[in-house]
Amino acid sequence: MTPGDLRRITDAIAPEMIAVPADGPDVCPMCRSWRAESFDLCNNCAQAIDDLSAPCQFVIPISLYAKPSPMRDRLTFYKDPVEADHARFPDEVAAILDRFFFEHGDRLRVRTGGWDRTCVVPSASRLPPHPLETALAAFRASFVQVPDVLLTRHVGEVGHRKLSDDAFRPTSDIRGSRLLILDDVYTTGARCQSAASALTLAGAEVVGIVVVARRVNRDWTEGVQALWDRQAGAAYDFGQPPWWAA
Repeated sequence: MTPGDLRRITDAIAPEMIAVPADGPDVCPMCRSWRAESFDLCNNCAQAIDDLSAPCQFVIPISLYAKPSPMRDRLTFYKDPVEADHARFPDEVAAILDRFFFEHGDRLRVRTGGWDRTCVVPSASRLPPHPLETALAAFRASFVQVPDVLLTRHVGEVGHRKLSDDAFRPTSDIRGSRLLILDDVYTTGARCQSAASALTLAGAEVVGIVVVARRVNRDWTEGVQALWDRQAGAAYDFGQPPWWAA
């Protein structure tokens, strides 16, 4: 995949993407979603801090998304394309990640101090491999590091706002490793943060969580809608330095 081909694919998707907000009084500094100005974190991140031994406090969404939207359809149906129009979705999801690392991978290594390996969070119910691993392999991504299988499901319950240090367990000795987690969607963060905690408790250092998109529930409060409207008012630019690199 050449940079030109990658730009062609992702520039066509960019009008459906929403820029992630920079720091602000209504922006959660941990996951970049909305927070009440009287609190330090959004409810989801505050719960992760309370419920887990070692959540990751550096979450890097590439885009925001809402339901319904073309981006939501892409992130849902890339896993199991059921219509002819869905056939392109796996490549497009992989391309978004690849373009992000093409544009900002060097910046991210400087910001985090670098990483040795990447991994994808296992599905809470689906058998491996994870669809994101399959999509990245089929796309032959050039700039995002191919993820290793470092986690498997374990005994702890995990789901919407259900977090557990025991939801996942490492598949090998990862002590001393510096790891970057990759995932497709961040909603409440339960899966990603449970995975981060499991990896850290096993002796690794999780330097960040990169997700294709962070879901925003626009109907929850007027504040969420205001944040969404503010971010949706500008065209998405893959080359714009992210908030953590500006």
